[in-house]
Amino acid sequence: MFQRKLHHLSKMFILMLSILFILSACSAGSKQEPAASSASAGAGSDKAASDNKPVTLRFAWWGNDARHKATLAAIDAYMKQHPNVKIEGEYMGFDGFNKKLATQFAGRTAPDLFQFTYEWSVEMSEFMVDLNSLSNLIDMKQIPDAALKDYGSYKGKQIMIPSGMFAATTILNEDFMQKHGIPADTVWTWDKLIETGKKVHEQDKNAYLLTADIDVINKLILQPYIMQKTGKGWVNDDFTPGFDKAQLTDGLTYLSNLYKSGAIEPFGDSTAFVGKMEQNPKWVKGEIGLLLDYVQAIDKYKQAVPTAKIGVSAFPENSGAVQSGNATVAGTGFAISKDSANKEEAAKFINYLVNDKEAALLLTTQRGIPASSAARKALEESGKLDANISKGLELASAKKTISPNVVSTNAELAQVVKDSIQKLIYNQLTPDQAANQIYTGFTSKLQEMKAK
Repeated sequence: MFQRKLHHLSKMFILMLSILFILSACSAGSKQEPAASSASAGAGSDKAASDNKPVTLRFAWWGNDARHKATLAAIDAYMKQHPNVKIEGEYMGFDGFNKKLATQFAGRTAPDLFQFTYEWSVEMSEFMVDLNSLSNLIDMKQIPDAALKDYGSYKGKQIMIPSGMFAATTILNEDFMQKHGIPADTVWTWDKLIETGKKVHEQDKNAYLLTADIDVINKLILQPYIMQKTGKGWVNDDFTPGFDKAQLTDGLTYLSNLYKSGAIEPFGDSTAFVGKMEQNPKWVKGEIGLLLDYVQAIDKYKQAVPTAKIGVSAFPENSGAVQSGNATVAGTGFAISKDSANKEEAAKFINYLVNDKEAALLLTTQRGIPASSAARKALEESGKLDANISKGLELASAKKTISPNVVSTNAELAQVVKDSIQKLIYNQLTPDQAANQIYTGFTSKLQEMKAK
């Protein structure tokens, strides 16, 4: 009997243990679901915390007081939008900036992001982030492909986002054009300048279709005229001329004919206004129809003739031109150090500086005409940028061209050309003689530069 009771109690004990085990399992199971929800919430909180995690960025640039003031204002505005981000500005003049940056790269103490020029790409590109890896944070579609490729890219890496750019354009006094019966939609070619300019001067001895100083004659008439035919830059990367003697003679012959036709104001009259052609009395009195100059100069020409209507048109180009010879230059911009611990935040700030409307209104043109179409539009709509400037840039950007290398901008090379041009204009040299003189001096100077 005792054994039967014991057996009965054992069965009850096992049953109770089973019930307890089931209840315990259910109880444990009911706690797992909230635990999972808590972990999920924790992950969300971690992401939110990451987005708002305090970040300090060091940002270095060069410039004058006006640029410093505008940039500091943009930094303050960005930090108000992003309270978790602190940006420390490190600014100075241009002199010595590259040496300081190189030293910082060597010591791995470089700022997170910095202003940069494409002229330093060879020496410094290895220390910089390929910004293609951050393209989801920087809207590069607002910037011309040519500017990104020709100035911001090196050996397949997008090392810089251009901040400003410029190009030459044809600046027109539209009242002059109307007065002389020149259609507003005239497509200017080099031949058309002579053809139309000759007629204008024959009709009115005080009027000239165009005027130019010695720098414009060299850089914006002779050089593009020749480069449109050669399809090359002014100087090859191997320190040889980008033209031969026959092509140079052809360009100088055109220049000589331009003066002989009366299409361009006599050199002796315009030479007093080098770099300040807006002060030329003939431009002020409406006796000059057009000028070739860079887009950023439009405002000063407008201010000199406030009652006239000033516009722009495409840069002169003969049919069959291989390239425009009028590069859209976007030589400076922003880059990120590969040692930065906050590359994504740096990229977000670059996007703000380059593309944001608020930043555009604060920075205006302190780094040139904005390379970003979004920034230019913001300035135009606010009245801080003449729409003709954007139009001039867009006309130039639409053309195929070759960007100038650093050698092409050498002042001593330019002087060799300008000395002979002046002798040609004053009939002291024939086009062939001037070509011989330029080609000899040009080649000699290039070899000297190559040997250094």
